[in-house]
Amino acid sequence: MPATPRPAARSGARRAVAARTARAGAALRSHRAGRAGLRAARVLVPWLAVLLVAAAGAGVGFALAPGSTTYVGPLQTEVRVQPSLSPGVEVDLPPVGKVEFDTHAAPVLVTANIRSVDLDAASRLVTSPQELLALELTVADTVRAATVRAAAWSVGCGLAGALLGGLLVFRALRRTLQTGAACLVAVVAAGGASAATFDPAGLQQPRFTGLLSQAPYLVTSTQDALERLESYRSGLSDIVRSVSTLYAVSADLPVLGDGTVSPGAGADVTTVLHISDLHLNPLGFDLADDLVEQFGVEAVVDTGDITTWGTGLESSFLDRIPGLGVPYVYVRGNHDSAATQAAVAAQPGAVVLDEGATAEVAGLRFAGNGDPVFTPSGDEGGEGQEATGDAEAVQRAAHQVLADEIVAWDEDHPDDPVDVALVHDPSGTEPLLGRVPLVLAGHLHSRRISLDASGTRVMVQGTTGGSGISAAGLARLAEGSPVPLSATLLYFAASGERAGRLVAYDEVTVGGLGLAEVSLQRTVVPPAEDRPLVVPTDLPTGDPTDLPTGEPTDVPTGIPTDTPADAPADTPADTPGALAGLAGPAPGRGAGGVR
Repeated sequence: MPATPRPAARSGARRAVAARTARAGAALRSHRAGRAGLRAARVLVPWLAVLLVAAAGAGVGFALAPGSTTYVGPLQTEVRVQPSLSPGVEVDLPPVGKVEFDTHAAPVLVTANIRSVDLDAASRLVTSPQELLALELTVADTVRAATVRAAAWSVGCGLAGALLGGLLVFRALRRTLQTGAACLVAVVAAGGASAATFDPAGLQQPRFTGLLSQAPYLVTSTQDALERLESYRSGLSDIVRSVSTLYAVSADLPVLGDGTVSPGAGADVTTVLHISDLHLNPLGFDLADDLVEQFGVEAVVDTGDITTWGTGLESSFLDRIPGLGVPYVYVRGNHDSAATQAAVAAQPGAVVLDEGATAEVAGLRFAGNGDPVFTPSGDEGGEGQEATGDAEAVQRAAHQVLADEIVAWDEDHPDDPVDVALVHDPSGTEPLLGRVPLVLAGHLHSRRISLDASGTRVMVQGTTGGSGISAAGLARLAEGSPVPLSATLLYFAASGERAGRLVAYDEVTVGGLGLAEVSLQRTVVPPAEDRPLVVPTDLPTGDPTDLPTGEPTDVPTGIPTDTPADAPADTPADTPGALAGLAGPAPGRGAGGVR
């Protein structure tokens, strides 16, 4: 009788069989997966090769595609349409730079290069209103037709490049046709995406950038501050004049084809130039003077810090104000003394606003208040930072005074409400929210724009003087990193439902000393952003009694009326030339810093 296997032996045998079965199954599955992967690779690799060859061949074809040449008035222009990761429309203006329009999101770039200028035709255009009108009526159709021809050339050359690449690489008809089909699908997709994302309003908002690397006025770092200043200044006027002329002319042409005239076209708008923080820099007035002339500016608004120390010696700088030839609306900055304010008020054409006073200038109603503190010179390392703590409370209290005066004026003059409020420091502007459509400020030496839910837009100007003749400005100049000059052209509706409202603005930026770059960028304000003014209900109080009691605050709260006639005694004696006696440290401004 055979022996019966033990239970443990039987269990071990079953486990061994199961293990062998599992290994066999795993091997089978791995074999099947390998075969599936191999089959997938055999399918995907050829298609990947087709796509790569199509992309390479089409890229060569697009690069070699000829442009479409046409005449836009006196300008012989070549239009090209090519794929690009930086989509939009670009108009090259050699040698001064280019104008860009953000019109669509698809990876397609339309470029227009000016090849030559017919001087005789240009002369006739300038002197003949009929020819200018004819150009305005035909320019859109001319450019559109040239763009269509350029797109056809690009598509044809790209498709031919893809087919030729497929033929050379695969040497098979089927793969060659697949390469062409891949290119055609990509082109159709890009064209459809361009059409779907096209925004005609983008043509109303040009962005100009000029790279003037070969400009003759560029100077070396070995020159001292005054030499660099005068060398740069000698070429600035010509640059800005040329660039702004091109920009102004192009911006004035109708671009929508429905009779709508873009902002900047004369009687339809009131053009105001906003500057701030000149800090004694004559370049700021040079820039303002050119912009006033080129863009038909009807008023200049200065939101303070026209000087640096607020001394009588600096008052001669203010003699540039009458030369602008338009009203000059001014509010005092924290670097401007009461004597500075009085000196500005004495200039012909100047309108000084303080303590909530209002004035009608160029058909607009302005109200303003000077900075409640006076901090001549000082440590400007905190520029770009808003005031906090006690410094912010002081600003908020001053803004509350302005807001109360605006409310009183609007109640007494419902048919002539305040259009624009002017302050220097934008810190603590909550009392003004919902009281006025637009608040203009400076102080921060950097441009900031915001639209509050209350309907109030706050526009903070950068420094038109590039920090100017001040401690911070001279330090940045010595370091070789000067602050750019900035100004903003504001376009207000002169009539209609939006009368008195901002409809567009051009941000103008000019590279600081030795930086050869000029940029102008337009932003159109749509009617939808003309929100009804609603006063927020949770605003912090601006009552100055909320300030801490006990030790005096380190924020000066008065404007001295007897400003010294000379600079501080600790002014460095080695400041070059006319800057001698005008640079030196001064007390700080507390938590908010000094700008």
